[in-house]
Amino acid sequence: MADTFHMVNVDVGTSDGTVITAGGSETFVIIGCQVANMHATTACHLTATVYQNGGGSNAIICKNTNIPINDSLNPIQGKLVLETGDYIKMDAENASSLEATISYLKQT
Repeated sequence: MADTFHMVNVDVGTSDGTVITAGGSETFVIIGCQVANMHATTACHLTATVYQNGGGSNAIICKNTNIPINDSLNPIQGKLVLETGDYIKMDAENASSLEATISYLKQT
């Protein structure tokens, strides 16, 4: 089993887009998630949800959580495991306001 560290940056839109998915035969351990409000004049709400592969139950990480102007939020406290096919979706109140940076350990 190989372990490698990775990072992804994602612009969070208003359409509840997928920000990260564990691929086939992969397990991700999310070790950090920072969501920044890049907008200089408007606060923005974030909703983040984890979905399990195969239609299992989903879990809300945060719902309509306010991120003030030029500030950031760490919606995942501690570690979060995504097994094959699990994914995280994020939704912003305003377009072009939020950017997520996710650090993770990928096990294959």
